Amino acid sequence: MIFTILLVVLTGLSLILQDFIPAFDWAYGSRIFLVPVVFFACSVSVPFPVMLVLAFGTGFLWDARNMVSPDYAEKLAAGVTAGNIHFGDIGQTAGQLEIAVPHSGATFGFTIFLYALLGCFMQGIRPLFRRGRWELPVLMTGIGTFLLLLLEFLWINFRRGGFVFPVEIWYHLLTTALLSMFVAPLVFFLIDTLARLSGYRIRYTGLTNRRWAPPV
Repeated sequence: MIFTILLVVLTGLSLILQDFIPAFDWAYGSRIFLVPVVFFACSVSVPFPVMLVLAFGTGFLWDARNMVSPDYAEKLAAGVTAGNIHFGDIGQTAGQLEIAVPHSGATFGFTIFLYALLGCFMQGIRPLFRRGRWELPVLMTGIGTFLLLLLEFLWINFRRGGFVFPVEIWYHLLTTALLSMFVAPLVFFLIDTLARLSGYRIRYTGLTNRRWAPPV
């Protein structure tokens, strides 16, 4: 219970810190996507029901803070016209590239579904993480971040009634996923430390090697 509360606090902190992480202009506005990195790291550390709760909370808060409103969409279009382009959330990125129709950002609550779906994939490699292997979970964090942004971008295209894939979007998605994957080991280490401090057992050493012995 204490470990779950600590993960909720950690997720909340990631939502706050995300606003202070700078974007890299040389990488098409890509930045470290801390929120999904924390969520994916939590997903392989907790049971399935807890993962679903974290997916709902993370997705709900993310949509509540980053949903593109009609007024903001108009401001984005004005920013593109003035040449002042700054990429942020994928919905905002779509608006700044003029590929999303004004008044039609991503659907509120869709991010909850995406986090729950990708969290299920992370649950599939949870036994490997519990054995102390971090390689695949770190790789899956980068893949999950890429898929999260890609699926949201595809949904925006679906809502606008046409599919447009400018090369800037692919650079943005790939670079964001790579930058996020680089910080994933630090997040895994932090979660492992929180587990030890709270007495929560993430790892196990594996099944006991039982050898058959003939009866005496």
